[in-house]
Amino acid sequence: MESFDLYREAKGQYEKLIPERNDGLILLSLYAKCKDQDFTEVNIIAIINKIFKEQGTEVSRIEHYRNNTIILRLQESYLWRNEIKRTYQLKKYALEICKNVEKRLLDKHNPAKIKRFFDELYKSITESVEQKKDFNEWVEDHFDLRMPQLVSQIEILDQQVNDSVNDFKTSVKSDNQNILEILKEIEIHLEVIKEQASELKNAFQVSYEIDEILTTILQQADSYQYIENIQKVQNFHDNSRSQLEQVSKRIEKIKPRVREFIYDFNKQDFDRKTNKFIDYLLQKSFVKKQGSVKRLQLPNRLSSFKVTSTQHSLVFNIVPIKEISPKLPVAVSTRTVDITKRAELLAKAKKWKQDKERIAYWTNIAFKELDEHGILYFSTLFFKILDGDKLPVAVKTAHSILRRATKYKSKYKIDILQHAINHTTNKNISLWKMTIQKTK
Repeated sequence: MESFDLYREAKGQYEKLIPERNDGLILLSLYAKCKDQDFTEVNIIAIINKIFKEQGTEVSRIEHYRNNTIILRLQESYLWRNEIKRTYQLKKYALEICKNVEKRLLDKHNPAKIKRFFDELYKSITESVEQKKDFNEWVEDHFDLRMPQLVSQIEILDQQVNDSVNDFKTSVKSDNQNILEILKEIEIHLEVIKEQASELKNAFQVSYEIDEILTTILQQADSYQYIENIQKVQNFHDNSRSQLEQVSKRIEKIKPRVREFIYDFNKQDFDRKTNKFIDYLLQKSFVKKQGSVKRLQLPNRLSSFKVTSTQHSLVFNIVPIKEISPKLPVAVSTRTVDITKRAELLAKAKKWKQDKERIAYWTNIAFKELDEHGILYFSTLFFKILDGDKLPVAVKTAHSILRRATKYKSKYKIDILQHAINHTTNKNISLWKMTIQKTK
């Protein structure tokens, strides 16, 4: 069966799927006024005329022809016409487009809401694992429902950064006298966005705990049927964290440019005012003679002074010496160290580092064997790891290998035969017979 080619299918009917600018504005206006209720041709024509008038298009003789052409075009994909009642109604597809636009514009940054979503996801997946429910059902019933709203929050932050960048570019080119205040507001707004990104990043911390549960699910005997959805959830977590990091980095790059422009603007403004003041003095000042002394008379009744002077005015300055009061003694606080807790943390960190190194070591061996021989007997390697390391290292290594192999589907192929292979010594541990082949 030939695979579906979205580009090829959409290219021939693009206008029917995505309305052009004016058609889209007409649909949004109809949706705002009528929602899913009926409306007349008079309503449509009034909206068309309003939109073209706002764009500066004058009323012409062909206005009637233009309106009919637009209405007929909209009927192809976006409007229903009731011949009996002579009314119109938005089609379901048009309603979905308008609702998505409305939702996108109404959605606001809400890290507390995202934190609540993740808490609910963590609670539901914990219950699912404890009750031994199907993991794929959890993805469908919980994760897929929450994911669009989680993605939307990151996109809202990114859009706010884009808006600030555009405001900055517009302000730089503007002749507005209050440009300095505008730029300072932009800088403050960027700092607010950065704090929001940090709050959202904190809300995503629960995703690490969900990832730990996914690792536990991979240890189950039937985990092969969950691999695709586990990868889907983990990829979403990784991409979300990366996108939030990108938002913060963009802000860090933009803020210095705003500050630099403010500094340059202040410097140029100071130089401009200084030059203007000196020019004013040169134009308005004059020299007048008083007896044998020439004096420079400044404008606006400012004090005059001699052009040349052989005398020096002596000034006696008194500098008072302030007594410095002695500082009160400060009590030295004694620090206590919980030796037991510190030892536990060090041991935990050391074990985590050792496990990470062993996982990387076995993963590299696996893909080295794949590159050299073109095939990896995964089950054999798993038991080999188990003989040299503990079970968690073997499971996490398996997860690492499978995750990398599924990421590059075009390069590697995973074959799973539902035939259990038991460990030679520990009969309680078994694994499906699995091989990974290099396709390229």
